[in-house]
Amino acid sequence: MPSLSISSMRERTLTSEQNIAIASLYESNAKILVADTGVGKTVIAQTAIYELVEDGVLHKVIVCCPAKVLEKMIWPNEAAKWPHLRGLRILQLEGTTQQRTKQLLTSGDECQIIMVSLNNLEWLLAQDHNCDGILIDELSKAAGKQTAGLKSKSKSSRLKWRIGLTATPVSQNFEKVWNYERILNHGKIFGRNKRKFLEDYFYPDYQGYNWTLKGYADAQIMDKMASLVHLVKDNKVSTLPVKRESVVKFDMPASTREKYDDMKKHMVVGEREAANAAVKSGVLRQIASGFYYHDDEAVTLDTARAEAAMQWAHGLNGASGIIFYEFVEQREQLLSLPDNILLAQAQSMSHGIDGLQQEYADVLFYQPVWSRDTAEQAVGRVWRQGQSNPVTVTTLVCRDTLDELVMARVEDRGQWMKLFKQHLEG
Repeated sequence: MPSLSISSMRERTLTSEQNIAIASLYESNAKILVADTGVGKTVIAQTAIYELVEDGVLHKVIVCCPAKVLEKMIWPNEAAKWPHLRGLRILQLEGTTQQRTKQLLTSGDECQIIMVSLNNLEWLLAQDHNCDGILIDELSKAAGKQTAGLKSKSKSSRLKWRIGLTATPVSQNFEKVWNYERILNHGKIFGRNKRKFLEDYFYPDYQGYNWTLKGYADAQIMDKMASLVHLVKDNKVSTLPVKRESVVKFDMPASTREKYDDMKKHMVVGEREAANAAVKSGVLRQIASGFYYHDDEAVTLDTARAEAAMQWAHGLNGASGIIFYEFVEQREQLLSLPDNILLAQAQSMSHGIDGLQQEYADVLFYQPVWSRDTAEQAVGRVWRQGQSNPVTVTTLVCRDTLDELVMARVEDRGQWMKLFKQHLEG
């Protein structure tokens, strides 16, 4: 790829780290852009695409992302904030297959970016999209089936520019690295055989399903991956207020414990049966919150978690706070909280929520969140530039339940991310 022109950089009002990241995307055919929430991954990507198209290096770019990014119009709204992106035209393909096809035929030639959800990427690749670049927003959430077409030469040979954006490239171990490199770099580094990649860098368990990283394998993997990754350093972190994290534990009533143990041992609670381990895990998390769903209705067991949340809210002494919940029934448990408390689903706060830092600094996770990415993005809405107060993040944990396992795994994922970044920073 050619070098970025200096003249275009003078028109931007971005940070030096953002400009360096834009140049990295402009000058690369394949790159994983890693940046924490709030650093500006979207505007970096938009600027790189716009200038590549304006300079005639690329014709048009597919941006595939989770459906919620399309629903909230994150990319069009972000582009509208920046004067240097005034000419960027974005087409979002949504709705039924017939509706998407009509949108593509009528407006596809008028834009530089065609956006589609990850679930509809395979469909778009089979159309006459006239794109020669692709960017995957939230690369860590792109499943193998969703991106299968990118591994097929017949479907994606025209896509010569391939970029992935993520805040959390690794969670459990370094296994995902193979998929990233295969999608974006055609397997030039680790090959096309995932089994061989695993055998080279991991030890299998006795069944061959779970893999443990070999000693020093992380350094070997990252040494080979370094040229494919650009880490955006957040120099503003040192200027942010203090972030404190704490855990508040509580006990479930004995009557609820009996039902929890029944589900754990026999996969049954009341008339509700768990069909498999994944369903069982979800029901256990519900019981730890004092309810469970049966035939789409909530069966109430206790109010222990809601009472713990109420104590936290009263401890704010009238200050504003946010409670992140997961299940709809959890929200119902919290409706009697005072008006100074904002209730929000953690997943819904991961994109496009600006301005919260002006009012909120106290955050409560009603229950530990499996996805560290989701949790960090949610907290990032208040722990960011513009926040003048110390940010306190509290998590409610029910003792001797799946809550504790979730907390432990989230901490493990944090250690993998720390290790990943350490290799990149040298």
